[in-house]
Amino acid sequence: MESLKEEILELLEKDREFRYAVAGYLGLSEIMKKLDVLAEEQVKLREEQTKIWQEIRSLREEQTKLWEEVKGLREEQTKVWREIRSLREEQTKLWKEVKGLREEQTRLWQEVKDLREGQTRLWEEVRGLREEQTKLWKEVRGLREEQTKLWKEVRGLREEQVSLRKEQTKIWEEVRNLREGQT
Repeated sequence: MESLKEEILELLEKDREFRYAVAGYLGLSEIMKKLDVLAEEQVKLREEQTKIWQEIRSLREEQTKLWEEVKGLREEQTKVWREIRSLREEQTKLWKEVKGLREEQTRLWQEVKDLREGQTRLWEEVRGLREEQTKLWKEVRGLREEQTKLWKEVRGLREEQVSLRKEQTKIWEEVRNLREGQT
């Protein structure tokens, strides 16, 4: 009898079909099958959870890259602003120079009026001043064109920055949706 018990216990341990047959006789067959299905489902859920965590890791890496890009754009934007400040300072100096030239020109006209004898020499001086003034205006126009280009570039950077922020918001929404989907 003892050997029969040992043989039955060994069969229960090693032979799945036998174990199910005995469980069926005992009314446990359905429970065992459901437990097997639950175990398989648990394995699938763990695999799916692993995939989700990998996706979250990937999204975080992408977000880090985006932040690095934003940082680079901000640094570039700072450089552009420094250049704009420098151009404005130069433009201010030019305007002071132009103002000085205009004041000088006014004085020269007054002197021309008072001193008719040196009229020829003064006219040449005035012509020279006008040429210089024309050159300065061309220089000022060139600076204005450069300034306009810089503003366009700054606008472009701002648009890119807005686009990056929108993209980041989408990523955060996807991550939030993934987290909500886990619960």
